[in-house]
Amino acid sequence: ADILPRDAVMVLANEWSGFCEALEIAADPGRREFFVTVHPHPTGGVIKITCCDASLMLKDCYEEYEQVIGFSATLKPFAYYTDLSGLDPDAVMTAEFPSPFPRELRKLLIIPQISTKYSDRERNYGKIADAVGRIASLRPGNYFVFFPSFEFLDRVHGLFRAPEGTLVLKQERDMQATKVSALLDRLAAGEGPVIVFAVQGGTFSEGVDYPGESVIGAFVVGPPLPGYDLEREEMRKYYEERYQAGFDFAYVIPAMSKAVQAAGRVIRSGTDRGLIVLMDGRFLQAAYTRAMPSDWFDRNAAELVSESILQDVAAFWARPGQGTIGSQK
Repeated sequence: ADILPRDAVMVLANEWSGFCEALEIAADPGRREFFVTVHPHPTGGVIKITCCDASLMLKDCYEEYEQVIGFSATLKPFAYYTDLSGLDPDAVMTAEFPSPFPRELRKLLIIPQISTKYSDRERNYGKIADAVGRIASLRPGNYFVFFPSFEFLDRVHGLFRAPEGTLVLKQERDMQATKVSALLDRLAAGEGPVIVFAVQGGTFSEGVDYPGESVIGAFVVGPPLPGYDLEREEMRKYYEERYQAGFDFAYVIPAMSKAVQAAGRVIRSGTDRGLIVLMDGRFLQAAYTRAMPSDWFDRNAAELVSESILQDVAAFWARPGQGTIGSQK
């Protein structure tokens, strides 16, 4: 008989062949970028092969090309992506292009008084809930509050008191596509102010545009540092040995990529006006600011700290909304 597409036996054979091929590479003592972890489970468990650095394999692919161009909205710091992409640091050319959107239509703030460090969270859940409520009440509209995790989200949500007339929605774990579409439709409909609690690196923080009034502000609650576990620590050790930047490569830069993506949801057209609030003092530290777009500040991130947060935000919303793409200096 003919073999049907997606035949179960053939699928298993192909998957097993690929797994064994990867396992053979991971077992090579000279390939430190691979490591294997076993995750026990009552029904059998999982063997996981992790590659934390594909630069050697990518480098081989480049030999077939005269030139390679890589571009993205989140490619900072350049050294990190150059190293892990297998490019030659001495030969690679880098360029950063400023946003075409007028800076006067965007208000960026850092609130360093709030800490999202694990040891400080219990004392800061209420502060975050209060700050979001106060700031969002200055200009009714649709806002996102992006958290490092669902657990963090739930704790703040339980304390949050929304401004009068504002609907509060939450992203759910494993949210069905129909519910995601319904939430996006609700934001686009403009039927009244909505505050959405969501997670960084999730469905609503990457790859979705919110033009115009569909979203006018985003609160980025802390850099979403990956959880401390065996796999992440193995990655940190490898990056430290290979690049002398273990913590930055394993924790800081992946977190900032998600934070920058979340912040970027607000300004999506030349006439959008939006507020971006970064909550955590770590956003002022050099390891974190190196991953920020260059047009977020002139000299250093301390420029984004306000001594009168509510007054500054109110003044921003009071200014006439003017500006078109290309007018930014």
